[in-house]
Amino acid sequence: MDANEVLRKFQEFDKDKNGFVSVCEAETILKKELGFTAESTRKLVEQYDKNNDGRLSYEEFIWFYWRVKERKDDLVEKFKKIDKDGSQTICFEEARQVLKDSDFSDEDIKHLFALHDTNQDGVLQFEEFLQFWQNIERVK
Repeated sequence: MDANEVLRKFQEFDKDKNGFVSVCEAETILKKELGFTAESTRKLVEQYDKNNDGRLSYEEFIWFYWRVKERKDDLVEKFKKIDKDGSQTICFEEARQVLKDSDFSDEDIKHLFALHDTNQDGVLQFEEFLQFWQNIERVK
């Protein structure tokens, strides 16, 4: 991660161009890129908002974005690991194999899978997987 990437991302997050990233601005992007909820975004922003003003300065954003990038890289790796056939989608059976040792029944997994398969094509694309995995982690 270089300084240009961080600056570019800061400008992307700072929608109103006021030199700060608000929770609302962060939420829009983190929902899309990581499947975050409003609550998980708020908690992450609070963690890096060192002066407790409810927003991230550029200096605070650097550390925030480092964590976001780390999380996204982790989710991409997890997705690739679950996607056994390399189709760039997760089928029900791939999801079931990953969750078979947890407390999820096949019915639980079917329900969560269907809930997050928003285009109803029978598989989870990466964006759908993000939401699916966030729900799995909340329950674990």
